[in-house]
Amino acid sequence: MRLPRPGWLDVVWGGLLPGALAGVHLAGLIFFLNPRIPFTPGPVARGILFYSGLLGAASLLLHLPFLWGRPRRARRWLPWGLTLVLGGAAALDWTHASHYAYYLPAGINDRLLKTALWLTLGALIAFYTALLHSLHRRRYGWRSRYGFALMALLSVYATVERREAFRPQPVEPPPPIAVEAGQRPRLWVVGLETATLDAILPLAGQGRLPFLAGVLEQGAYGRLETFSPSWREAVWTTLATGKYPHKHGVKGSRSYPASWIAPGAEIILVPVGISFRRWGMPWTGPERGGHPRRALALWEILPRLEIPAATLAWPASAPAGPGPVYSLTDRFFSDPRDRAAAKPQDLAARALLFRVPPDEIGPSERARFGPDPRRSLLEALAGDLWRESISFFLLEQHPEVEATFVTLPGLREVSRRDFGGFAAVQFEGAQEEEARQAAERVAGYYAELDEYLAEVWSRLPEPKVLAVVSAHGVEPRPGALADAFGPRDLGGDFNDAPDGVLLLHGSAGTGIRPRALLTGARAVDLVPTLMYALGFPVARDLDGQVLTAAFDERYLARHPLTFLPTYEGLQE
Repeated sequence: MRLPRPGWLDVVWGGLLPGALAGVHLAGLIFFLNPRIPFTPGPVARGILFYSGLLGAASLLLHLPFLWGRPRRARRWLPWGLTLVLGGAAALDWTHASHYAYYLPAGINDRLLKTALWLTLGALIAFYTALLHSLHRRRYGWRSRYGFALMALLSVYATVERREAFRPQPVEPPPPIAVEAGQRPRLWVVGLETATLDAILPLAGQGRLPFLAGVLEQGAYGRLETFSPSWREAVWTTLATGKYPHKHGVKGSRSYPASWIAPGAEIILVPVGISFRRWGMPWTGPERGGHPRRALALWEILPRLEIPAATLAWPASAPAGPGPVYSLTDRFFSDPRDRAAAKPQDLAARALLFRVPPDEIGPSERARFGPDPRRSLLEALAGDLWRESISFFLLEQHPEVEATFVTLPGLREVSRRDFGGFAAVQFEGAQEEEARQAAERVAGYYAELDEYLAEVWSRLPEPKVLAVVSAHGVEPRPGALADAFGPRDLGGDFNDAPDGVLLLHGSAGTGIRPRALLTGARAVDLVPTLMYALGFPVARDLDGQVLTAAFDERYLARHPLTFLPTYEGLQE
């Protein structure tokens, strides 16, 4: 005779199993998002045991008030709970494969999509089975029960098998190459964080940006498509390398030690939308900085081609490498005591002499932003004035440098606080005083940057090319253009990866076509376009392409596109 099963056991299983299955799939997702974590039996078992135990216990506590003393309800709920978990796991895999498309290697991204497909199929079968039993109030027979158990096990197998099938392609050392250098134009690349044509075009048309208005008339310009998530370090490194994050390796500013999974393991990409950072990473210790770059930046390639280069405040450029003639990384401006943030090291002491305290900003600069500009705006402006002063000093001190990369981050603060007001005034005709003041602050900051660019252009010797670029732009926050339901939101938003901007301006003979509109330009297109403008072949391992629309037909005819496998094999 079969002994009756205790009712409390049904309650426990009904509350525990859905959460445990969810934990298994969450652990699998973490291994997909972080392929550098060893996928061996030990780490896999520890990850699965931890997350299945954690979510299983949380699920049991959540269900107990509704299932305690109701074993029949628990038995009816369990199939639906497993169905919801399968559907949720499939949704997480689908969304993360899309969300991190540019951050994951192509092979593992494809396997994550296939896992999502199998989980979706399992969820549909489970839903159909549970729905039939619920509509007809049928008891779950042994075939249905074993079917659900088999479905859960197969979903785990599909996750583990697809992740285990990923084999990163071995990186072979590139063959040594040599490229002949000749007479090249002087190149300056100026990064303006959050710059957008939505501000440049109307302000230039109103005569408030005379230099940029001239660039629009005499050079090439267009929106620059970025990618999501538009993390600052990742997108600016893509601009500098011409490669997406899964190639250059910079995926963010921080990583989380996960030695409890495997010795030395780190979690870099985390699941989004479930507050995973709050509860999903115990015993991680302090956050670490992002991973080092695995691809050469343009300021490292050019010196190997006998083109002296330099960097100033470019994001994620620390530590200062051996290639540039001089380098002040972005880390220097937040921590001048960091010895690895400057090259040569004595440059740090001299650069500190150019620091501009916010209280010492002149009245003419302050007047651009109203009678009483806020402290955060003055601090952002002071930081940019500091970088501008250093750039002019180094331009005079190092005339041998032929390629300079400078980034001014101050516009980001103004865009974050005021771009919604600017858009409301420019595009909607808003007349509220606060919106008009916000618009004036944005316009004033662009006017300050316009003067800096004009000064740079006037000091560069001929021939010369100036590239003004932003890794992503800014857009009004929801509610900034309509105040029917409350006060207008004056801020700007960067979360949806709005388009950045690319402006190319060249002197005579550089081939930059006047009034050329660049359509479909991407962040990865900057490096190949600049390499072509300097007269070098384009590497085939870059993810972008040359924006030929920026050059006139005669220049294109005289300088046909040439290619080589990679620049990674250049000797220092």
